[in-house]
Amino acid sequence: MVRFLPFLISLVLTVYALFSCIQTSDEDVPHLPKLLWIVLIVFVPFAGPIVWLLMARAHSNRQQSAVRRPSSQPAPRPTAPDDDPDFLKSLDRYRDPRTTVKPPEPEKPENPENPEKPKDVKGPEDSPSETDDGKA
Repeated sequence: MVRFLPFLISLVLTVYALFSCIQTSDEDVPHLPKLLWIVLIVFVPFAGPIVWLLMARAHSNRQQSAVRRPSSQPAPRPTAPDDDPDFLKSLDRYRDPRTTVKPPEPEKPENPENPEKPKDVKGPEDSPSETDDGKA
């Protein structure tokens, strides 16, 4: 079993590096064309996959450090789904109307021209004035 271990390690490294290389976009492949990297990974055991993994990691680290934001601006905080009002509104269609308690609707005023004062309550402007009682 121990004599198959180097072969298994090489196979696992080759498969991992091959999938990594294939999934990498053409612009992100470091130094050599993608086809040449695939050939090196497949036909050079141990060295090909290890070199690919190291070069790809170094290349991605360089790109990330070049794109990194200045430290004076904090990164924007992502909105969690339970903080997003649009997401919460979209959940209303999945709620069971039998178990959902709806808030009471606000009462509409009876008097449309003066919504602050109800009709049956008399205020100071409804009381008779001194000039109305005939004593002028």
